[in-house]
Amino acid sequence: MTIGRFLSGLVLFAAVAEPAVAQFGHSGTRHSGVSPSVLPAGAEEPVMPYPPTPPGQPPATVKNLEEMTVPPPPGEVGPVDPMGTLHGQPFNGAAFNGAPGYPPGSYPSPFYVDGPGCCGPLGRNGRIGYELYLHTGVNIPFGDGLPEILNAGWGVGGSARTLFFDPTHTRAWTFDLGLSYTYNRGQGGNDPRNIFLRQPAQQDPFTGALSQPPDVLTLTGVRGVHRTSFNYAIGRDWWLRGAGDTGAVSGTNVRVGGWVGGRYGTSHVDQIPLNEIDGYSRRQNVFHGIYLGTHATFDVPMGGWIWSAGLRLEYGHDWTNLTPPLQGNIHYVNIHLVSGVRF
Repeated sequence: MTIGRFLSGLVLFAAVAEPAVAQFGHSGTRHSGVSPSVLPAGAEEPVMPYPPTPPGQPPATVKNLEEMTVPPPPGEVGPVDPMGTLHGQPFNGAAFNGAPGYPPGSYPSPFYVDGPGCCGPLGRNGRIGYELYLHTGVNIPFGDGLPEILNAGWGVGGSARTLFFDPTHTRAWTFDLGLSYTYNRGQGGNDPRNIFLRQPAQQDPFTGALSQPPDVLTLTGVRGVHRTSFNYAIGRDWWLRGAGDTGAVSGTNVRVGGWVGGRYGTSHVDQIPLNEIDGYSRRQNVFHGIYLGTHATFDVPMGGWIWSAGLRLEYGHDWTNLTPPLQGNIHYVNIHLVSGVRF
C-alpha cells in the first residue's frame, strides 16, 4: 500500500515539473541556475533563449559588463552611451585615457589608475584629500627684550592636513592640526640682564609650614629658551599644472599656498644667576601665539598616493612672559624644509 502511494506521487511530480521546465525554455539536460541581468564578458549564451520581455518594457541594449564600460569600435553596432547606460547619466564629453568622460558630478577612483574607475556624485564639491607631513629648519627670533639675547635656533614639527578640493581639483581649502618644538640658544653670561628669579620655598623652623618668598631681581644670563606647542591653521592651496588630487594627477605638479593659524603650548627658559657659582634657575609658563606662512612644493604621483617636498616660510609672534621685567614676547621667522604624503 505504501509503495503504491510513493509511485503515484512520483508520477504526479513528473507530470507537473515537465511543463514548468518547458515554460521557461530550458531543457532538462543542462542546469541554467538564475540568469544574471548582465553576463560577464566572454560568457557563453544559454542553451535556450531568455523568457520574452514583459509587455511595455524596451528590449535590453547591453549584454555584458564590457559593453557597459568600453564603447564599441567604429562601425560596429553597440550602445551609443555605454557609461550612460550604466550610470543613468549622459557623458560630459571629457576624455580620460582615450575613453569617454565621466558623468557630471563624478570623479575617478584613486585606486583604479588604469581606467575610468567608479566614483560617486559630488554635487558642487570636489574630493577631500588627506596629507601627513614633517618640517624642520631654522628659527630666527627678533624684537626687543628677550629676542635680543637669543641666537637663531632650530625647529621641528609635524602636522595632519585635510584638503577640501573644488570641482576642478586645482584649488583647495586646507585645515591643519599639528605639533612643533623650537629651541633658541641664548647669550648666557656674555649679555646678562636684570631678571626676577624665583626663590625656593622656605620652611618655618617652628611650625614647619612652607612659604614662598618673593622673586628677587638678579643680574642673570639666559642660556636658552624652549617652546613646545599645539598648532592649528586654515589655508588655501593652488596647483599650477592641472588637477592635484590623487584620482586625476598625471605627472609632477607644482603647488603653492598660504595659511594663518595659532599656537598654544608650554615654554621654559634656562637661566644663569650671576650672584651664584654654577647657579641655575628655570622659569616655565604657558604661551600662545599667531602665525602666517606660505609654501611651495613639488607633488610627485606614486600610484594611489602623492609624495610632496618643498620649502615653507613662516612669520609668527609668541607671547611668553618668561623673563619679567624683561619683555618676553618673541617675533620670529621660520625657514623650513617640508616633506609629506597625500592620499
